[in-house]
Amino acid sequence: MKTNKYLVNKNEKLESVLEQIDRNKIGAVFVEDKGVVIGVATDGDIRRVLLKEKNLNFKISKFINKDFVFLYEENATKENILKLLDTRIRIIPILNKKKKLITVVSKKNIIWNEKEKVISKAKSPVRISFAGGGTDLTTYFYKEKGVVLNTTINKFTHAILEKRNDKKISILSNDLNIKLEFNQLSDIKLNGELDLIKSVIEILKPDFGFDLITYSDVPPGSGLGGSAVLLSAIIGAFNNFKENKFNDYEIAELAFHAERVVMNLSGGWQDQYATVFGGFNYIEFKDNENIVNPLRISNDIKNELEDSLILCYTGVNHDSGKIHNDQKNKMNNLKQKKYAEISKDIAHEMKSKLLKGQIDNFGQLLGKAWEIKKKFSSKISNKFLDSIYDYGLKHGALGGKLLGAGSGGYFLFYVPTYSKIKLMNALAKKGLQIETITFDNNGLRRWITKKKA
Repeated sequence: MKTNKYLVNKNEKLESVLEQIDRNKIGAVFVEDKGVVIGVATDGDIRRVLLKEKNLNFKISKFINKDFVFLYEENATKENILKLLDTRIRIIPILNKKKKLITVVSKKNIIWNEKEKVISKAKSPVRISFAGGGTDLTTYFYKEKGVVLNTTINKFTHAILEKRNDKKISILSNDLNIKLEFNQLSDIKLNGELDLIKSVIEILKPDFGFDLITYSDVPPGSGLGGSAVLLSAIIGAFNNFKENKFNDYEIAELAFHAERVVMNLSGGWQDQYATVFGGFNYIEFKDNENIVNPLRISNDIKNELEDSLILCYTGVNHDSGKIHNDQKNKMNNLKQKKYAEISKDIAHEMKSKLLKGQIDNFGQLLGKAWEIKKKFSSKISNKFLDSIYDYGLKHGALGGKLLGAGSGGYFLFYVPTYSKIKLMNALAKKGLQIETITFDNNGLRRWITKKKA
């Protein structure tokens, strides 16, 4: 804001001060000495002088009010401004720490958020899949119905988006420690660096420059649906700036578009729906529609299941694309179709046990789901992973499975609470990273925050 029209030097004559008041239209001026505001003079003050002295040659310094109301910049909140205006103070100078005039506020010219920048934030939860994985591949459910049972947990991928005043674009992935900068949107090309993020930006085509930062609570290749979670968070952050906002199904489909179509990465559909919708879901996949069915599970059942599940990180990341490619090539032979039908039956049965609170039966079925999943592809497990699973069963687990496509990432173990500490200690002695979980019921969140410019 230009402040010259509100300022006069302490040595100015009354005539020029009146001219300045006439120009600024606020009925007053602020008097400065060497750049420091020392007081205020109103047109009423000057009129009273003229009525008495009838002389315009006086210096304004003789007639200023040095006991004036002002706000320092750091205290010039909307709340404090409104409080002063409500006490019939017409004009409020905003000063910096050196008492230099920054701006002038009145009831007619409050510029809300003048010194604030809007920042869009979003976070999306990772998922754990219990059963049915593989039947969410389009090549399968386009001919046969697919179903999966999954839920989300309180580990997230985060996106922070800030608009710029120019067309430049900055992308920072904290997880990969990569930062890319572009002069404009058209400069973005898929070249092997942060291509997943670039792919969704190319789809969204934002008409503004921006700084985007992403980071995750879990390592890449963890088997927790990380790619879909990352895309969901980014779309959620951009969605805050859209007038016609995407709904949950559209966000999931956009994430699928970026990963499966633009990037041509093999995989299913469940990760995208799980992270966006959140909570426990039984998701159906058909040739003509996908339906997310949220499950109503009592808090007692949730708490008991939560207390009976542990995550065990194998220390090995995986390449889900290669595994899904292998599955795609095999899903339509008769043997694989049979395994897929069994997998769907297990998902249905697990849903029933979960809703009825038969948690130990649920845990045993988790193990059955893993045994069937391994039959989809020889790339899903190996001797090292099998040894971890067998070790878990030997030390108290009733069942478990490797999360995600396979070949690495996290094992999910179900263990009755009376054996939980025994299992955790045993896995820790084996040098494996153990984590407990808390369920997340909300899915993708997005919100706006503000900071001073």
